[in-house]
Amino acid sequence: MDNEKLEENNIEPDMGNAVEDESVEERSSEDEIAQLNDKLLRLGAEFDNFRKRSNREKDDLRKYATENLMMGMLEVCDNFERALHSAKSADDSKSIVEGVEMVLKQFISILEKEGVKKIECKGEEFDPHRHEAMMHIETNEYPDNTIIDVHKPGYMLHSKVIRPVMVTVAKKPENDSKKSKKSKK
Repeated sequence: MDNEKLEENNIEPDMGNAVEDESVEERSSEDEIAQLNDKLLRLGAEFDNFRKRSNREKDDLRKYATENLMMGMLEVCDNFERALHSAKSADDSKSIVEGVEMVLKQFISILEKEGVKKIECKGEEFDPHRHEAMMHIETNEYPDNTIIDVHKPGYMLHSKVIRPVMVTVAKKPENDSKKSKKSKK
């Protein structure tokens, strides 16, 4: 009946509004999906650029990490060349020795600035993490397992041993250890 009245007055029923609402919602959902896809693509591209930039920076850091050390080493090299030049024309060996000692002090100073330290160990107990035993000498003069001589110095870089000290270690004589075992019985 209502439809008849609407037809008489040439008024169509309001069915288009519901259809129109659905298409507006579909369009807004499609727009939202498109925006999210766009954001996702941009984010992916940004991440890819970040990864590439990080890799480049890491490579540059690896390449140039020793730049300060190398600058110092070039100074040492220059001083060795000067010392060698002076040694060729010098009559006095004492001045040559002094010059080489100065260059050595400069070299050690540069290493220390970079965190390299010489391991001092003579008279200490043997530590396999810091020392490498080259020889064992039987003696009563030192306690067992004590370092009595250094063959080659060792070095640490900050807290890491980069070269162990090569040492001679004291060892109780075989006869003493047998006597002490017999006396304990």
